[in-house]
Amino acid sequence: MSSEEKGRASYLDLLISTLMEHEKNLNTIVEKLEEISQSLKETVERLEVQKSASSEQDALTYIRLKLGRKTEDIIKIIESLKKEE
Repeated sequence: MSSEEKGRASYLDLLISTLMEHEKNLNTIVEKLEEISQSLKETVERLEVQKSASSEQDALTYIRLKLGRKTEDIIKIIESLKKEE
């Protein structure tokens, strides 16, 4: 094997290793997003059940939340925004 072929083989090995590492990272991110999505879906379903139980009209509130919060914290924030009359 010539030095040029060895260089190409080394480059391909590095490329393959890098791509495999990126794939692992992407899989981890996708799994986290699936968990968050499921948690948010459950939260929305709970809020819809609570909303259908009340006859009051609710206002839509737009909020920005930092990523990395626990689902329980997000639920507490959303529940604290409800008006109690």
